[in-house]
Amino acid sequence: MRSFILQAIKKSRTSLSVLVLVALSGFYALNYLPKATDPDVNFPGAYVGVFFEGVSPEDSERLLAKPLEDALRTIEGVERIRSTSGTGYANVIIEFDQDMDLDKALYDTRIKVDEAKRQLPDDVREPVIREFSTSDEPILTISLSSDVLPQRVLVNLTQDLLDVIETHPNVLTAELNGVPEDLIEAVVEKSKLEAYGISMNQLYQAVSNNNRVIPAGSQDTGKGRFSVNVPSVFASLDDIERLPIKVSGSSVVTLRDVASVRLTYKDRGGYSRINGKQSLSIDVTKRIGTNIIDTVAEVRELVNEATKDFPDGVEIVFVRDNSVFALAMISELQGNVLTSIALVMIVVLAALGFRTSMLVGMAIPFSYLFALLVLLLMGKQFNFMVMFGMLISMGMTIDGSIVITEYADRKLAEGMNRIEAYSAAATRMFWPVLSSTVTTLIAFSPLMLMPGFGKFIRDMPITVFCVLVGSLLYSLVFAPILGAMFGGLAKQSEEEVNNLRRLESSDPLSLPGLTGTYARKVNQYLSTPGQTIFIILSAMILCIGLWFQHGKGIIYFPSVAPQEADVYIYARGNLAVDEIRDLAVEAEQRIIDMEDIEMIGTWSNSGGSMGMRGMDNDRVGGMFVDFYSEDDAVSDRSGFEIIDLIRENLSDISGYIVMVEADKDGPPIGRALQLNVKGKDEVALIRAIKKIRNYIENEVTGFTDVRDTTETRGIEWELNIDRTKAAQYGAGLSDVGAAVQMVTNGIKVGEYRPLNLDREVDIRVRFPKSERNIDQLEKLNIQTQRGLVPVSSFVNTNIKPATKTISRQDGMRVQKLSAETMPGVIASVKIKQIKNWLEVTDLGKGITVEFDGFDKYNQEATDYLILGFITMLFVMLIVLVTQFNSFYQANIVLSAILLSFGGVFISLLILDRSFSTLQTGICCVALAGIVVNNNIVLIDTFNLLRKNNPGSSIKSLALRSAVLRLRPVFLTSFTTIAGLMPIALGYSIDLADRTVKSGSYIASYWEQMSGSLVVGLSVATILTLVVTPCALALTESVQSFPKKIFNFMTKPLKVIFRTE
Repeated sequence: MRSFILQAIKKSRTSLSVLVLVALSGFYALNYLPKATDPDVNFPGAYVGVFFEGVSPEDSERLLAKPLEDALRTIEGVERIRSTSGTGYANVIIEFDQDMDLDKALYDTRIKVDEAKRQLPDDVREPVIREFSTSDEPILTISLSSDVLPQRVLVNLTQDLLDVIETHPNVLTAELNGVPEDLIEAVVEKSKLEAYGISMNQLYQAVSNNNRVIPAGSQDTGKGRFSVNVPSVFASLDDIERLPIKVSGSSVVTLRDVASVRLTYKDRGGYSRINGKQSLSIDVTKRIGTNIIDTVAEVRELVNEATKDFPDGVEIVFVRDNSVFALAMISELQGNVLTSIALVMIVVLAALGFRTSMLVGMAIPFSYLFALLVLLLMGKQFNFMVMFGMLISMGMTIDGSIVITEYADRKLAEGMNRIEAYSAAATRMFWPVLSSTVTTLIAFSPLMLMPGFGKFIRDMPITVFCVLVGSLLYSLVFAPILGAMFGGLAKQSEEEVNNLRRLESSDPLSLPGLTGTYARKVNQYLSTPGQTIFIILSAMILCIGLWFQHGKGIIYFPSVAPQEADVYIYARGNLAVDEIRDLAVEAEQRIIDMEDIEMIGTWSNSGGSMGMRGMDNDRVGGMFVDFYSEDDAVSDRSGFEIIDLIRENLSDISGYIVMVEADKDGPPIGRALQLNVKGKDEVALIRAIKKIRNYIENEVTGFTDVRDTTETRGIEWELNIDRTKAAQYGAGLSDVGAAVQMVTNGIKVGEYRPLNLDREVDIRVRFPKSERNIDQLEKLNIQTQRGLVPVSSFVNTNIKPATKTISRQDGMRVQKLSAETMPGVIASVKIKQIKNWLEVTDLGKGITVEFDGFDKYNQEATDYLILGFITMLFVMLIVLVTQFNSFYQANIVLSAILLSFGGVFISLLILDRSFSTLQTGICCVALAGIVVNNNIVLIDTFNLLRKNNPGSSIKSLALRSAVLRLRPVFLTSFTTIAGLMPIALGYSIDLADRTVKSGSYIASYWEQMSGSLVVGLSVATILTLVVTPCALALTESVQSFPKKIFNFMTKPLKVIFRTE
């Protein structure tokens, strides 16, 4: 190493060029890394949607969902298959193993769907297959409204804008809300059909047979080759109207003779409103791994460019722009990182002087820029986890540089020149710095592979890993080179220089100042090392025991005051679309004037959902509510208080249920309690889930907004056909079906693509609106061989309960139950109570209960962390034994890690907080990394002193080692504490923006982890400076223990013989 440093110093221009190149590359990476707040956490998944007009939910399950499930289940890497079957559709969602390549998953899905299409009904539309995201919330909503333009014009403008937005490569989906679908409607007069003797089937066959693509081919005449073209599809509305329906002799009955044809809209399925005004809107979601800030900016630019030529009177509003929040939060956290760097530099400057502090301080920007470059090459994002990874690694970043420069300063004080001092420091400290960094990397390695939604924090350990590799490169290569070129002792008094020299040779007990005070205190502990270790060990065990007895339980991720909320409206029964709209508007008007609400979007539909996101069966509408940002807030209310006020304003609504949910940060694991109750018997399923709900609502306290997916079934009309009588009349099932469709949605007889539209439009034949009602079912006539026959002659009409949707999971029907916890209630405690009850409760034959959401992912993370921690300790043991060639010293380091965790539990007791599986777990790992660094260098110093001073006692060597490592250990710990202290106290100090905020979003988000690290590291530092020297000295006490016992036993004999 010494020769390498000397060569690098000789090639100083090359060395500095490499340093500058890495720094510039890091700045480049900072500009081009995708920006986001939270990491994109998704299981690779695929969505398959199949549509079959008019089919019942039961038939959708049997004819659509089951064949698809059976085919898709054979795909390699499938974790779970869920399906929803409703009237006219079936959706299947396939979740793959988290390490599955998404492109391969989608390819395999398409292959299996193609195979399954042979088992689907002939009239099924082409299945829709696309990427499925578990966090597909829109990043931007574009609202269009007008008080002067006709609806047709506004709809066309919205659809044109949608087409433009979908061209952006970062846009995953752009969904229309409140936009009715186009329809070619042929309104048939029943009397004319009957007069001309035209049956429904004749009408259908006439349209469908004359609207087909005919590949006529080409003709080779020997003198040339010519294409033959047969125009066979509708090119205009006139083509449709002039279509022959029936020919009798020379007379021809066309469609316009029995029907009026027009371009209109399908019956509305729902409405959309923005800030109390009816509008059309487009929800934009981005692809995984893309930059939210750049994507929104580019989509906005596309919209502004596309709307330049829009007519006057169109109001375009951008709502729920998540990039604004992302940019503000990233900027604020960047400011906090700069603040932490400034605080760290102040501490280092005060302790090491200007020149040395500059050498140490440069480790921070170099390591960060190096990490950003590696993250760019890995295809990562620049998000909260990356920035906080930088924050918690700040102390570890300068650890190696402190060790190198501190040793070099001592050699400079002894009279060495710069080149010799820094070469000696790099050579002497190479293995201690390398092994301490490697063990820290080992500590963080399990977090980089965390399964499930533990992927949410993966970017943090990956960032720490990259930062530490950069700091290792800097401390062992660039710091010695720069020190040899520019380093030197700060201007110090002769007394301070003498104190540096005396650290190596003088009696530590004679040292002045804090160092001498520390030496004299530790010397007392070294006199009774066993008692000292026993007392501290007992205290740590007591603290951990107190937390388990009186602590606040376990949570997955801390709650942060929300910036927005979702309001869901549940209504049961057969409600019309306009009735549902009125319910949503009533709820909207109760909260729209609240001063804390910046924007409110309202939506309503006819119940259920055919979209990717899925929906509870009875959820018919809702609102998304945005609060004013922290800087623009008009009151002092927190997000939680605003939500309580919204609940209060909506609490006395009767006739339907309104639930308010806070928008949650952290991993998207769902609600606090989520149960999946599975079985094959739907009746038994409903009975079981009602039993569970009754227990939770009446016997378990602490839950609110309890809901399940069972539905209050509406009614449907069932037509039972007497096949014998129908056959006697010469009527078929298709005739009856066609007649019934004429009084409902109509018969889809084909499709038509107008030149002014980019999508196909259904052609439907149906009776006038006045004749499309329930009463007409009894009055229907159909054309048979015997003439007109009333349908009532062989059809009985019955009313029966209706099923809206059927949900399945892994091949079985499923009903779900979920709930949120009240403030201060720990979900893990309540879930344990429910599990204990379920163990002794009979829910019925074939019924199984599966916990999802928080419990599933928390248990998954806990099991992994325990296994990962044990594995980490074993790998560390191997590295430490390799370093020290001693199992005893290796175990001293591992014991120090375990003891330091007591400091984390002390912080939880002091700050009255819950143990967060993710945040507190990361805190323990970060703490382990710092503790390992400090202990390795201290023990390495002890071994060197023992080698160079073979005649000295173990106690004196342990004392000197502790004194020599006091300043590096203190600086490493105190710099980390100083950097995290503002956030730990609940303050966000943005040095770049020159602002100080108390209880801000950033501070609340990281307050728990920062507080635990600050308290835990303070305790761990004391343990390192006291327990580790005592553990080193304990070997001497143990070795002398038999001699002490012998002296104690023989002491009476010595007294007797002395007396004689």
